[in-house]
Amino acid sequence: MIRFAALALCFLAGMSAAAADTLAVGPGKKYAKPSQAIAAAKDGDVIEIDAAGTYVDDSAKIQRNKLTIRGIGEGRAVLRCTKNIPNGKGIFVTKGSDLVIENIEFVGARVRDRNGAGIRADGKNLTVRRCKFHDCQDAILGGAGTVLIEYCEFSHNGKSRHPVTHNLYMSRRVDKLIYRFNYSHFTDIGHLLKSRAKENHILYNRLTDEDGTGSYVINLPNGGRSVIIGNILQKGRKGGNTTIIAYGEEGKVWPGSELYIVNNTMINEYPRGTPWFIRVRKVPEDFKLVVKNNIFAGRGSVCNWQKAKMGGNFAGDPKFVNRAKWDLRLQKGSPCIDKGVDPGDVHGSDTLDPKTGLHADWKRKLTPTRQYVHPCDKEKRPTVGQLDIGACEYVPAK
Repeated sequence: MIRFAALALCFLAGMSAAAADTLAVGPGKKYAKPSQAIAAAKDGDVIEIDAAGTYVDDSAKIQRNKLTIRGIGEGRAVLRCTKNIPNGKGIFVTKGSDLVIENIEFVGARVRDRNGAGIRADGKNLTVRRCKFHDCQDAILGGAGTVLIEYCEFSHNGKSRHPVTHNLYMSRRVDKLIYRFNYSHFTDIGHLLKSRAKENHILYNRLTDEDGTGSYVINLPNGGRSVIIGNILQKGRKGGNTTIIAYGEEGKVWPGSELYIVNNTMINEYPRGTPWFIRVRKVPEDFKLVVKNNIFAGRGSVCNWQKAKMGGNFAGDPKFVNRAKWDLRLQKGSPCIDKGVDPGDVHGSDTLDPKTGLHADWKRKLTPTRQYVHPCDKEKRPTVGQLDIGACEYVPAK
């Protein structure tokens, strides 16, 4: 009897392992187009798209759950749009939950309503990793549950004034956005990052206008508990407004909204008017804003919220190694070396645990542990003496 039970368990394990298939897409493969494999997939399958192919005007609604869709081979699999997308939403429209999309380049997404996306995220829980989005109306639009975006590049998206479209636009259905190790640059009209999520973790990225005509670098119009740590942020000369970080300007902020801005390097080069590095609006009187260990280089006022808890910040010339070539490490003798302060902690409560029915309370240090490496990568932040101000820790030459 015991032997029979063991055999039955082995059989079931084998059935479970066999349940997930890998579907191959590309020249000479079973499926010529990604949309064909997506239509044939079942929950839990893996779809591998050969990077040797470019897939033109192929779009799909992803109905299944727990799919992994990834480009394989040298470079990325390219999904290029040359005309309006028939589904009216995006190249990939994610209806299923718990999807992972990796190593794909989304190009030229557009629809008649002028808000076509590389990925239109309608399902719950999405991971996007090592992808590239350019020349789309929106790069990623929507989202629900938890959205993780990492090691991705966004550029030359936007392209619409009515409605305004962006390099990234997260909806109010997002409980938590984790956006890390990405490079977002050059938007046409829209924002580099716009999120209405309840909670935002914007960590160790480079978000830089450069020669773009975009609006805010980071826009959190409905607030939320938001942590912005270790980023390189730049407002360019051709930008559509004066502000790098805009928070709460549309009102209706989430209950429990707080903002922590720690160890970022910000450069404001907007040439007209009175630029702002941080602008907070339409928040309650007891709103908590922590601004510590940031570099504010260029023109403009640091922050309009007079109740902000400030410390360890530097405004002026930090003596970058080579600003013209985007080497924003600190030179020897920089006034930012060893001048950081302890940024403290952030407290929060994760979403409901379905097993226990309880919220998991957490406390996390705000001290940066990583730093951005260009392009779209990270490294461990060195520990050398006291914490430095800004996104990069100074390391003496050996």
